[in-house]
Amino acid sequence: MSRAAGPARLARVSRSASALAYVQAVDHALSDHGIPPGIVRANRTGREHGETMYMVLVWDVSRTGALGGVRINWDEETGWAYGKLGLSWQEAAWAPNRLGIQSRDAIVQEPLAALHRVFASPGDVADAAQHLVHHWRLPGGEYAGEWDQAGNVRAAIDAFRRRPTACT
Repeated sequence: MSRAAGPARLARVSRSASALAYVQAVDHALSDHGIPPGIVRANRTGREHGETMYMVLVWDVSRTGALGGVRINWDEETGWAYGKLGLSWQEAAWAPNRLGIQSRDAIVQEPLAALHRVFASPGDVADAAQHLVHHWRLPGGEYAGEWDQAGNVRAAIDAFRRRPTACT
């Protein structure tokens, strides 16, 4: 897939601009590693669920060197998790729940413990994803680096939550 396809994938990203910079940085790092996901989704949950920002990255079996697809999830409170998807997984049958993931669609679903930061460095995310996408296994190392713009994104998320609404 060419790099020009990146903006088209990001067109699906909601207007949750505070998380958009992180989503874009991760998407670029994945593409730079030669593993652009087939699906990039980002949004926020509703007020009833704390307006948590989340991102979902999916590689179906056609993009992996493994026995199935891979899904990697991020949310601003808990960080990174992954799921291994079976051969029968299809986007048309997939509907994100309130946190952007469908918990019944994965063979294995666990935290991506190798990434120690909620806002892990996009390069570290791409390194960890590369192991899952190419080998269907977790990376052997650990990644403790935080993205250099994490503080700015956290501040933007906080400002977004403090905004006045028509209901208040």
